[in-house]
Formats: sequence, structure tokens, C-alpha cells
Amino acid sequence: MQIAFGSGLFYATPLMDAYGNALAAPTPILLGIMQEASIDLSFDSKELFGGEQFAVDAARGQGKLSGKAKAAQISLSQWNALVFGQQLQPGQVLVHHATTPTPIPVGGKIIVDPPADGLLAGDLGVRGGGAVAFQRVLTAPVSGQYTYNATTGEYGFAVADANTPVFIDYRYSVATGKSLSVRNLPMGDMPVFQGELYLKYKGKSIYVRVPNFVSNKLGIATKQDDYTIPDFEFTGYADEFGEVVYWSASE
Repeated sequence: MQIAFGSGLFYATPLMDAYGNALAAPTPILLGIMQEASIDLSFDSKELFGGEQFAVDAARGQGKLSGKAKAAQISLSQWNALVFGQQLQPGQVLVHHATTPTPIPVGGKIIVDPPADGLLAGDLGVRGGGAVAFQRVLTAPVSGQYTYNATTGEYGFAVADANTPVFIDYRYSVATGKSLSVRNLPMGDMPVFQGELYLKYKGKSIYVRVPNFVSNKLGIATKQDDYTIPDFEFTGYADEFGEVVYWSASE
């Protein structure tokens, strides 16, 4: 008797980018820290009825092949290869979330300096005591307001707010990491990959391969006291030789 246990291994091999270009040297991707995976086949059932309550015949109609995977490893390179198929760029955006206050000086000016030689990329608000938000204005701030200069990184405050502790949040960019600006492509443009699921338990194994998968969902859900585990969903279809899915097992 063969049974299976655990999440198994899921390999995804990108075959084509979103623009229809076949990849010359496809690089297999192992989804890291697998939590669960599934490959599902379903069929429409067509029933023939006469004058009685139950069908006198039934036939299989259209079939559907789909898959799901949840893996805890977060990789923009993998997401791009499997979901977007577009062009990665170097650099990433980070967020400075202030946890210690900065007193507003008498002159009412604070210039932020992003860490790690980062470049200021945008304002994310100012909070006062009790997490009360300051209001951003273009010029001449009064008490409870501020201005922001994107070029110099200068925050301006009212003279009346001198010595008031504030928390300043902003985003900044650094040269490390990767980034992806997802473009609005024509309908039908998507990357294609081959999916392979492998499970081994008590000396026996099962292997499933789908030659063509296209992703139709990427989800990222956070929890207050748990890990973030992205999940993917895929739709499969037959290859040029008519193969939809390939199975092998010890029994």
C-alpha cells in the first residue's frame, strides 16, 4: 500500500516570458519552505434524461486542470518568472518607520537623511503624540501641519510647534535588492512554466508533471502573529503533443 505525507517538493521551470519569447536556458525553480501544494483535475458531466427522474446516460464534457502552491520563501525573481514574466531592475524601496520621536527645533525645520546611502523617495506622514497625524500643506504650516520638500528632504513645521516631539515616516531607495514595475500588457500576454510535484514517503514516491501552467493568482496575506506565506494558483493546458499531465508512482 502506498500513502503520502508532507508538503512534498514543487519545481517550476519557466518556459516563456510574458511577451511570448521562449527562454533559451530555462532555470528550474524550487519553491522554498513548501507548506502545501495541489494539482486538481475536474470535468463537466453531461447527463441525458428521458421522462424518468434519473439519467439514462452520462458523458464527460470539458476538463479543467489547475494547481495551487503555498511556499514561505519570498523571492521577487521567482514571482516575476512565474507570474509576471517582465523585466527586473536593480534596487529596492525601503520604509523608515520612526519609533523614537524627534523634537521640532525652534526654526521648525527637520531634514531627514535616509540610512545606508539611500535616496529619499517619498513622504509617508508625520505623527505627533498619541499617534495624532499632522496635516501636510504646501506652504505656511500652522500648528499641527507640516510641509515637505522632496528635493531637499526638508520637513517644515509651525513656529508654535517648536519642541513638540514628532515621528516622521518616509520611503527611500537603495541600490541593493530587486524591483519590478508591472506593466499593463495586452490581454493574453503571460509567462508559461512547467510544474512538477514530487512526494516521497516510506520508500515510495509519486511524481506529477504538468507541461504548461500559467499563473492566475498571487496572494500575500499578513497576520498579526504568524508568518507571511504567499500562495500561487495556476491553470494548466496541453502541450503541442497533446499531453496534459504526466503521472508516475511506486504502485
